[in-house]
This record gives sequence, C-alpha cells and structure tokens, in this order.
Amino acid sequence: MAKPKRLGDKRYMIVYDVTPRNGRARQQKREILRGITKQEAEAILANRIAAFRKDEDIVDYGMTMAELFDRFMSVKKKRLEATTIDRYGSLIATYLRPELGAIGLASLRKTHLIEAYDNWQNRTRRPSGRTIRHAHDLLRGMLNWAMSLDYVASNVAGKVTAEDLPKAPKPESKVLNEHELRQLLSETRTPSRRALCRGTLSSQPWFFPAVAFAAYTGARRGEVLAVKWSDLDLTDATVSIRESLSEPKSGLAFKAPKNGKARTIVIASELTEILRTHRARQVEERLCLGQAYNDRNLVFARPDGTPVTPWNFGAAFKDLVARAKVTPITLHDLRDTHASLLAKAGVPIEVISQRLGHSSIGITVDRYLTVYRDRDAAAAAAFGRIVA
Repeated sequence: MAKPKRLGDKRYMIVYDVTPRNGRARQQKREILRGITKQEAEAILANRIAAFRKDEDIVDYGMTMAELFDRFMSVKKKRLEATTIDRYGSLIATYLRPELGAIGLASLRKTHLIEAYDNWQNRTRRPSGRTIRHAHDLLRGMLNWAMSLDYVASNVAGKVTAEDLPKAPKPESKVLNEHELRQLLSETRTPSRRALCRGTLSSQPWFFPAVAFAAYTGARRGEVLAVKWSDLDLTDATVSIRESLSEPKSGLAFKAPKNGKARTIVIASELTEILRTHRARQVEERLCLGQAYNDRNLVFARPDGTPVTPWNFGAAFKDLVARAKVTPITLHDLRDTHASLLAKAGVPIEVISQRLGHSSIGITVDRYLTVYRDRDAAAAAAFGRIVA
C-alpha cells in the first residue's frame, strides 16, 4: 500500500490515482502536505484512495481554500435563498478569502484561523465580534461540506473554542412603552405638511397602516410588506403570514418566512378597522390609475401597486421615530416592542412565541429575556411580601 513520503519537518508528499473530469483515463496525482504529522498524512492519503475506489468525481484534492469557497458557493446557489447567498458571499469576499484563500485545504490548521481572526480585529474598520463569529460559523460549515466529499480528513474549525473567538455580547433590544407607542402611531397617522409636500414614503397612504400592522402583530419588516389581501380575514380578525419580501442584490423577491413556516394569528379590532379604511382608499387609487395600476394584491404597496422596498420602509420609519421624539428604535425594534408589551400584560411566553413566528419557545426566551424585567421585579416584590 502507498505511504506518504517525508520531505521535511511536518511536510509530506502523497501519490494516488484520480479520475480526470473527462473520464477518459486514470492518472496519478502528487500532492504536497504541509504542517501535518505522519498520521495525518496517512489519513488524508487513505481518504484519497477510498474516494477513487468509490469512483467519485473528485479530482483536485490539492485545492486551495479559495477554490473550496468557489465550489461551495456554486453548489449552494442552487439551494439557498438569494439573501443568504449574498451574506455568504460578503463574508467570503471581505474576510475569508483575503486571509485564507491562498492556503491549501489539506494544509489548513487551527493556527491559520486564529491568526486570521486576530488580523481582522486589527483592521482599520474593525468587524464586530458577532461578524467574526458568523464568518467562523460559515467556515466551519464549508469544511463540514468538504469532509462529506472527502476533500479533507478533518474540520480544523471544529477545534476552535469559544475562548479563541472574540466575545459577541447580544445587543439589548430597545422598546417603546405604551405611551411612546401611542405617540408614534399618532405621529404616523398625521404626516407633517413638509412630508406631504415632498411626497415622502411616510406621507403615502400605505405607510401608517403598515406601521400599525407591524406594531399590532410583531411581524418582521419583510413579512409586513409581503402580506396580501387574500391572507387577511377581517371578519374573523386573522392574518396568515405566508411570505416575506427580501432584497437580495438580484432584486426584490418573495420567499418563505424566516423559519420556513406560515403562521396564522389573531389581530385586534383596532387594526381591522385601520385595514378596512386602508383597503377602501387603495381601491380608489386602483380605480384612478386604471390599467397603469400594478395589481399584485399587496396590502401595503406603493401608490401604483408595486412592492415597497424593505430598506426604504426602514429608512422612512427611522425618520418617523426622530419626528415623534420617542426612544430611538429601528423598525425591527417595533417587533421587540410588541413582545415586550405582551409580556408586560402577562401573555404566556408560548403565545408570544407563536405570534412572532419563532421555531421554538427557547428562541423567544433567549431573544427577549430583557423584556421580562418588569415582571421579574414584580415577582421579587411579591415574594418579599409573602415572607415578610
């Protein structure tokens, strides 16, 4: 049986048979492995030989990390959402490829990763700890994929511990109290004269109903903008969240909600009245435009019926918050506000979790732990009265 040939300190050459891509004939492949032990070289060689015997179409076992990135993305583009591919591509281009791309896959070691993560933190535009951890998670996933194809014998990213990575404290969510939320909705309902003159998004008929919908349901930004009239039952006061509007580089796209599952929730009578009034006004717009109206059955659409760009919705909301003079929050924080006020009202965590569309109660508890502080303080005071 073939054995690795030692070329120097932790440097070996292995020789094995491969099948060319054209499948015409077998040939031998020589590969130089650096920074590994003899046992590791033997394991890699055994994997190469086993792959050939299984007649797998794996040719370039001497690939670099850059080539692995390209192969991984080529496969995943066919299976993942466009927004996910954009995020992966950004992490690879900004962080992984510059630091690790030239390294041979078989030669990659934990020290390479630690050095890369340190170098990222020394950049002028230093990434956050969460960003570095996201890049590490992506790398670990790619190496697991490489292992499944016998490109590599082990996943060195799995050897990186939490202590090796920068800390990534979870940002504490910002929420509005009852008074601030009422103030925000009041400001949204009556856009300023300046906004009306300029025709800004916050002055368009869909804006107030959309903000109210987000506040009353806790729906995500993309879910709000993807709701269709067919998803609403204003008689039974329910709405089904079936899709989400995303904004990948390729353009606006409708996709499944974040956890891939549709959900139906009850909506308050106040919201149903807002939506009825909005529907009547939207019908007027459609009649005025006639054939020029792009009817996609969207509840919250631009005056001509086309979808609202999620980023623009978020930017308009930010301007609204500043005008309303409430706690500075983002549109996503309105989702946190919904959860916070429900928790404060004593609504069970499992009900809140279902309304938010979380895949498990654990996610809700972990994400919105801070919103239970008022109730926790009340519990502590109650226990104090009991034992006093």
